[in-house]
Amino acid sequence: MKFVNIRLLVGDIVMGFRMTFGDEVMGYAYFETDSAGVELMTREGFAAALGETASPRKAEGHPAVLVFRVDDVDSAYANFVERGATAVAGPQNRPAWQVRSAHLSDPDGYLVEIYSQLAGAEAHKA
Repeated sequence: MKFVNIRLLVGDIVMGFRMTFGDEVMGYAYFETDSAGVELMTREGFAAALGETASPRKAEGHPAVLVFRVDDVDSAYANFVERGATAVAGPQNRPAWQVRSAHLSDPDGYLVEIYSQLAGAEAHKA
């Protein structure tokens, strides 16, 4: 598993940075560095992607998602759930994101995303 980036859930993604991927309309921006990246995404956009039952509330101190790239989303998801992580959104293909991903919550309530690129999708550098 490779740590990829931290996603900050924000109210406004337009902050004067040059985006590597994303746009204001989709409510998502990715800023790349040499070894990892920073993502900004609107809470509403993330809630819509996961479904209403998994809507992230405005956190009092933890408005972030830890993102990891894995070789096999389904296997990693099952392993995390077996070890006590709480399922948020099971493995599914997300063509708009060009990934297969799943979302979990750790024992402290932090959201964790695991993903792998869909076949033929252009991978982020991180």
